[in-house]
Amino acid sequence: MRFKMRWVPALLLAMGLAMPAFAATPPRDPNLADTTQPGSVIIFPKFINDTPVTTSGDLAVLPRTEIEIGVVCPKGSTCTEHQLVKIRFHWVCPGSDDIFFKFICQETDFDISVTVDGKLAFSADGTPITTNSPRAPKPPCRTGFLIGWVVNQSDQPIKFDGLIGDAVLRGPAVSPALGSSAVEAYRGITIQANLAADTGTVLTATSGTGELAFDGQMYLGLPRTLFGDVKFDKETAGPPAPITALNQTYLVLMTLDVDSNFPNLPTFVNLDFFNESLNTISSTNPNFESITSTSTHFVCWTQQQLTSIDPNLTQAFQGTRKGVVIVKDAQKVPFAGITSDEAGPVTLIGLVQVFEGTAPAFAERSYIFNMYNNGDFIPTEFETVNDEF
Repeated sequence: MRFKMRWVPALLLAMGLAMPAFAATPPRDPNLADTTQPGSVIIFPKFINDTPVTTSGDLAVLPRTEIEIGVVCPKGSTCTEHQLVKIRFHWVCPGSDDIFFKFICQETDFDISVTVDGKLAFSADGTPITTNSPRAPKPPCRTGFLIGWVVNQSDQPIKFDGLIGDAVLRGPAVSPALGSSAVEAYRGITIQANLAADTGTVLTATSGTGELAFDGQMYLGLPRTLFGDVKFDKETAGPPAPITALNQTYLVLMTLDVDSNFPNLPTFVNLDFFNESLNTISSTNPNFESITSTSTHFVCWTQQQLTSIDPNLTQAFQGTRKGVVIVKDAQKVPFAGITSDEAGPVTLIGLVQVFEGTAPAFAERSYIFNMYNNGDFIPTEFETVNDEF
C-alpha cells in the first residue's frame, strides 16, 4: 500500500504557527564516558571477599564473587588473532571513620592478560575458580571495589577501548543445610580514553605521576549525581498489604576520587527519596511522590542499608513498597588536616542492592540495579601510589 504525503508540509507549517517553541536538548558533554560501550578502564563497584558458598539444590561450592573480564577489538581498530591485552587491576578498600585508621583506603594491585575476543574469570577470595583462572590475590578487606585499566608491556596506561565485563555475587547461605539460592549480577562500569587519541597511544596525566586522570584528556569522566529505583525496607510483617515479602535494601556508593594507600577526605552526599506515585492522576495528594531528604558520607566506598541512613525509609512509613532515590551534591570537605587529598566536587558510581526472604538473613532472593546519572561531568583523578607512569 502506498500513501501520498503531499499535504504534509502545508499541514506542518500550519501546526507550527500554533505550537509553542521547545528548548533544544543540551548536547551530551563530550568529556563524559559512555558506560554502555567498551572502555580502556573498567570498574566493578562491589566485591565480596568471603568463604565460598555452597549453593542450594546442586550443592556446588562457588565463590561469593566472580569477576568476568573480556576484551573486544576497539571500534575502528584492527586486531590480530589471539592478540594479548594486559590489564592492571587494583582492589580498593573503604576507609574507616575511626581516626585511628587515618582514613586510609588500602589497595592491592595485580595484572591479568586476556586475548582479544577472549574472557577470563577470577574470584575475590584468592582461590582459583578453575584450572584456567588467572592468578588474582585476595583483597585486604571483605568488601570494596575493583578498578582495571589497559597497560602496555612497560606498564604505561594506553588507549584500548575494548574492556567489557560483569560481576556475579552469591550468598550468603540461608543455613548450612539449605545452602544459598541467592545470586545476582551487574555490568561493569566502562570508561573510554581520550577520544582524539589512537588505539595504543600512551596516556599521561598532567596532574601528577601515577594518576589516572578522568578529565577528558587522559580518560573521559563521570558525573556526581545519580538516580535509582529502591524498594523500601520491610523487616517485619505488616503494611502495606497484601504484599508480605520481607526485604532489606542497600545503597552501594563509591567515588573515583581516591588516593589509594593514603588518607582520604570523606565524601558527603545529599539524598532525596520519593515514594511511589498514586495510581490515579493527582497533583494535590501529599501522600504520594512525597520526599524524604537525608544525607550520608563515606570514605572511598560504602554499602549502607536504607534504614541505617534514615529510619523513615521503611514501607510502613512511606506507605508504598518502592520509590526513587536521587544521590546528589557529592563533595569532599577538608578534615583532620589531611593534605594528601583535595576538597571539592567528586564523581559518584552507585548500585542498588535488594535482599528478599526470611528474617534475619533475607537471603533467599537478591537483585542489583545499576544507577542512572544526569550527565553532569566532573573531572577527577584516581591516584595509585604503587604505579609510576
